[in-house]
Amino acid sequence: MPTLLNWLRAVLVAAALGGGGQIAHADANFQGKTVTIFIGYGVGGSYDLYAQLFAHHLGRFLPGQPAVIVQSSPGGGGVRMLNEAAVKMRADGTNLFIPPDTMVVTQLLQPTGLAYDARKFRYIGTADQQNTFWVVRRGPHSSIEGMRAGETFMGSSGKGSTGYMIPALAAPLLGLKIKHVGGYNSSREIILAMDKGEIDGTLQAWQVWKQSRPSWFEPDGFAVPVIQVGAVSDPDAPNAPLLRDLVAPNDKPLAGLFDTIGVLGRSLAAPASVNAEDLAALRDGFTKMSTDPEFVAEAKQSHLRLLMKSGEALEAAIADAFVSSSPEVVRRAQALTQ
Repeated sequence: MPTLLNWLRAVLVAAALGGGGQIAHADANFQGKTVTIFIGYGVGGSYDLYAQLFAHHLGRFLPGQPAVIVQSSPGGGGVRMLNEAAVKMRADGTNLFIPPDTMVVTQLLQPTGLAYDARKFRYIGTADQQNTFWVVRRGPHSSIEGMRAGETFMGSSGKGSTGYMIPALAAPLLGLKIKHVGGYNSSREIILAMDKGEIDGTLQAWQVWKQSRPSWFEPDGFAVPVIQVGAVSDPDAPNAPLLRDLVAPNDKPLAGLFDTIGVLGRSLAAPASVNAEDLAALRDGFTKMSTDPEFVAEAKQSHLRLLMKSGEALEAAIADAFVSSSPEVVRRAQALTQ
């Protein structure tokens, strides 16, 4: 996936917002309306935190300065919300959503029961791109060798989540003994389950770990980052090997399927049929918000990293991911993650 890989490298080296500066059409007006940002997970996790951050500031930069609220619609690792975005959400610019970072991977590997096509959604912008980290409680399973020697219980929200798909694919490639525990509604619930000893580990974006449990990764802390998933190492995270560097050479394209997880990060999108004027207004507002001092200050106070990217750049990267994923690689990945 060379084009996507080059795009990711550029993002991690330079966090500048590209492709912005669109001028909203005069017909776009949100005055008197309420904009709802939907998330596909429960409250308290990183999707909710970024959604709340957007809700606190985006309205100031939209024509008519509408109120902006957040609504949770959990289920199936975010798939339920994506299906709703495809068939139920209003396309007048007042229904927006934060797509799960697994959206493209889910569509490629588990297409049954999906009403959405990630290529058809309209993307407003990305707040952060980040690798996913496989973290395990310190103990006999907190290494690749340990997970090969004994059963490791990994928690997730469901089959459409990183917490399920990445271990399901990596376990046979690396010889790991993994047991899946699903049904959690948010990253917060999963991490609490680790705290309580219900599970041994889970996979979350680095921002989730940094925001929720920074003390875990101190020397002799509670947990260990064993693997990270992405095209290149995350510049702000602990040193952990990339999944693509651990698998056999002929398996690297399989690991590459998950690069879009980092690309999507925590983004904002609209239904496919949103009109051009409203989309331009939303993108222009997102671009202006990204450099607003109040927005940046709240993100910093909430320990939310900002690596902004335009909706146009995200749209292009998603389209490239589908072009670059060969049918043979997809079939192999499907066989491993069912």
